[in-house]
Amino acid sequence: MKIRAILLLSFLLVAPAFCFAQSQEVINQAKKEGEVILYTTMTVGDFTHFSKAFNEKYPGLNLRHVYLSSSRQTARVMQEFRAGRVQGDVLGNSPEPLLYLKQQGVLGQYRSAEVKNLLPGAWDNDGFWTGITTDLLVTGFNPRLLSKSAVPKNYDEYLRPQFKSQIAVNRGVPYPLTGMVSLRGEEQGMAYFKKLSQQDLKLVEGYSHTINMMAAGEYPLTGFMQVSKLDAMKRKEAPVDWLPAAQTLATISTIAMVKNPLHPAAAQILIDFYLSPEGQRALAAAGKIPLRNGVRSQSKDIDQLMESGNPHVIRAEGSYDKYMKLYNEYLGIR
Repeated sequence: MKIRAILLLSFLLVAPAFCFAQSQEVINQAKKEGEVILYTTMTVGDFTHFSKAFNEKYPGLNLRHVYLSSSRQTARVMQEFRAGRVQGDVLGNSPEPLLYLKQQGVLGQYRSAEVKNLLPGAWDNDGFWTGITTDLLVTGFNPRLLSKSAVPKNYDEYLRPQFKSQIAVNRGVPYPLTGMVSLRGEEQGMAYFKKLSQQDLKLVEGYSHTINMMAAGEYPLTGFMQVSKLDAMKRKEAPVDWLPAAQTLATISTIAMVKNPLHPAAAQILIDFYLSPEGQRALAAAGKIPLRNGVRSQSKDIDQLMESGNPHVIRAEGSYDKYMKLYNEYLGIR
């Protein structure tokens, strides 16, 4: 029995790219490890639903939640990596920082058997990360300032003369640039963004603040805006509504396992749970949009959009720093 456990642990460490259904041996090994350490950008409040569901399914396994902003997490992981060992087992972040960590040799390969149930394109082809939730970038508008019939029907209509100085975007993320490059290719995506940057966009920090300002009447439109936050305000009867494009850009939140984690079996258990029906329902209860087919969000309208086949997942390719620099330069952000 002891030899069997040693062989299992060796397999988990040297061959994490294999995907398989959770065996009782893996579960038993995870319980022997006792805990799994998660570095994540998800706040403690949002994480409550998920941790409760995880503890109910795996009562003998302690899930240690370490909240860090995206940049702070990346810096801490690199510091620990250079010191010899990353202390977290699983990382929850956006795809761009995880792409950087993959390039630095920090991440290990693990492709859960559950990925087959996700929205196409929501995982790394090499098995280094997988998506857990999504958000769709749509057009938000204040119906007191602009009728639905007058709202831009797609991203190209943002370029029309009547919308100059009327659209606000989140200044902190380059998705209007990286999204269009992902959707249309480098040349056409860059050409589009150059034109968009000439529309005198209102540059606001953060999605929530951008939407709140629109609801207060500061401007009639928000572009490339998270539908989850727009829809939540709409359901609270704020003067907010939204309209998707024919092909809607989708961002994803992602998770990855570090190379040679301290708790390899428990790390696999956690990733599998994130993608399982129970884990995805727990994320939906926290207001997230699940990526697993058949698991509903809190909004019927969002679910219909997800099922339409129109979402295009923004792929984390190339240099995030390069696109962030270009985004800031074209928009005049200092």
